[in-house]
Amino acid sequence: MHQPRSPQLARLIALALGVGIGAGALADALPFLPPGDARLRHLVLLDADDDGSVPLTTTWPIPTADLPKEERATLYSRLQPGTSQDAGWFVQGGAHPTLLRTFDDTPREKGEAGLQAGWAAGDYAGGVIKASYAYQPQDGMHLRFDDSYVAWRFGNWWVSLGEQQRWWGPGWDGSLTLSNNARPMPALALDRASSEPFKTKWLSWIGPWRLTTFMAREEYQNPEFPHPLFWGLRLSARPFRDIEISGSRTAQWCRAGVCGLGDFKDVLTGKDNGTVNIALSKEPGNQEIEYDARWHLGSWRAAFYYQQNGETIDNNYPLPRPRQTTDLVGLEFWSRTKGPGSWRGFIEWAGTTCGEFSFVASDKPNFNCAYNNHLITWGYYYRDRVIGDSIQGDGRMLTLGGLFLDSQQHTWEMRLRKGIVNRGGVSVLNTISPVAADVWDAELKLDGTWKGLTFNVGVGADRLEPLAGGTTTVARAFLSVSAPWH
Repeated sequence: MHQPRSPQLARLIALALGVGIGAGALADALPFLPPGDARLRHLVLLDADDDGSVPLTTTWPIPTADLPKEERATLYSRLQPGTSQDAGWFVQGGAHPTLLRTFDDTPREKGEAGLQAGWAAGDYAGGVIKASYAYQPQDGMHLRFDDSYVAWRFGNWWVSLGEQQRWWGPGWDGSLTLSNNARPMPALALDRASSEPFKTKWLSWIGPWRLTTFMAREEYQNPEFPHPLFWGLRLSARPFRDIEISGSRTAQWCRAGVCGLGDFKDVLTGKDNGTVNIALSKEPGNQEIEYDARWHLGSWRAAFYYQQNGETIDNNYPLPRPRQTTDLVGLEFWSRTKGPGSWRGFIEWAGTTCGEFSFVASDKPNFNCAYNNHLITWGYYYRDRVIGDSIQGDGRMLTLGGLFLDSQQHTWEMRLRKGIVNRGGVSVLNTISPVAADVWDAELKLDGTWKGLTFNVGVGADRLEPLAGGTTTVARAFLSVSAPWH
């Protein structure tokens, strides 16, 4: 089903890193903050909500140039290199790795070990090299370069090549359009380096804004899609002090004979909906459109957020909007302190049945729709994991979660979840349960440093109760350890 990864990308990254390491003699910050570290996200949001020193927070990875200058060399993820002097080894693994992944970057496999390093040449180039070997991988790929990338800056734009994880949306438990549930794809990306507002009075009202787009290869073998591509585009802005709004587009496209610039134009304009907008023989692929917003509730230490994702685009309206929608809504709240003793909690609900929750009367519940498509037979998936929310199509999930940063800079996390997966019992792509089933999930996690080691350890349990009868309970645990070279 899958083809072996071409070594050209890894060679190119290694070559670029080899050149860059010599230039990055000082501890320069790397171009991006990656997703996956809840502690880091908590601190970034405190900067954003308290004084606006971080302008935009719902599009990960976040450019380091958007951080306050005094924090750029100190505020970074514990899970990956953060400066040009970071290098070392890491090992991680888990007993019964969870299929319900969240913003946290927990192990996907039973075991994995490797080396990683960061480099930077001032503000003009940088990246991460991360090479690992996975034990009994679910997708059969042992050698990996996940999270590796090289980036070059041109004016206020980063051009990057690599396999970066992405998280698009305000949710803590899930993201409907693009999450870190699936492994990252090899991609060429363009990101605005700093979210500074327009200087002209005609556009300055938009406030800080950021655009990011990438073109990735799914590396999947299919007669109709021998070289499938995955395109993503996201635009975020903060037109008001306490409101951040974003819109995203993604598309799986490039089928045999339908893979030219004209076909990509059909993707851009939304003319790829079979008999509705274009002939079926000319349909290039499958795309989704998404809107989301995060509203900091004034002087309150709380924020409301909402995300809506649509399976198609309806060109009968002046502006394209989601149709057959899935939805996510949440409320987060936090403490007033930024250092030790700070905390954050959230409650979040997600529904991934098309038409689950909508103000449009024509949007009715439609099972076996979300993350599925008549052309893309493997669905909105990459290497057997859904690209969107980990509950997959036709699911509902209610989550209560929180974190606490103690005096030793340890981060304690707790998460309780109750939901249902494969509600209609007809989703043929669902890897959690082939039938409708209630799900209970609990997890406790701790990360920090100890005697020069960085660790991330967690325990949890998943309980699956098929509506037709029978119960399965699985206890799980994971551990990640990394250490620098001295």
